[in-house]
Amino acid sequence: MINDDIKEYDPSLDFDAFTAGVEDGGIRSSSTLAMIICYIVATLDGKVTSKVIVDALVEGQLANYFETTNAISKMIKKENIVEDENGYLTATPKCRFSVDIVENDLPLSIRERSIELVTKLNAFEINKKENKVTISPAENGFTVSLHVSDIDRDFMVLNLFVPTQAQAEIIKQKFLENPAGVYKNLIDYMFD
Repeated sequence: MINDDIKEYDPSLDFDAFTAGVEDGGIRSSSTLAMIICYIVATLDGKVTSKVIVDALVEGQLANYFETTNAISKMIKKENIVEDENGYLTATPKCRFSVDIVENDLPLSIRERSIELVTKLNAFEINKKENKVTISPAENGFTVSLHVSDIDRDFMVLNLFVPTQAQAEIIKQKFLENPAGVYKNLIDYMFD
């Protein structure tokens, strides 16, 4: 019932995963990586894509890109996780059962950090889909237009002038990290 990658999970296994780009304390075992992916998918059930998992684990230097994409592909092929038509992953009963059995054997720091990284990147991706930022050249600089949207319309558009492209990109990044926070702080300030 349990797939081969998960059934063979043993935290004392020799490091067998390619580790280029992985920092000390990162995931160095392919069976541990499979379990972490299963843990992430089971925890965020239906609310995460393989791209977000790969990007988060790689950017956080917890796992290697090739090892992570390979592990996800194997887990989909072996029906431990299912990918829907929109690219969202769901844990199957095999995956959930495996997580229940070995969850406490996975290092707490890796579990917490992986969920934190994936959740943060996932929120950023959702914000990017739901809110729009445009950067347009202007005389002596750039105009950054921040759109806070709700379903089919903008309920706030804020235009900012900045002198450099780098500043415009920083504003875009910060806005997409928390557009609701920007809106809330502006409204709170105006009505305070």
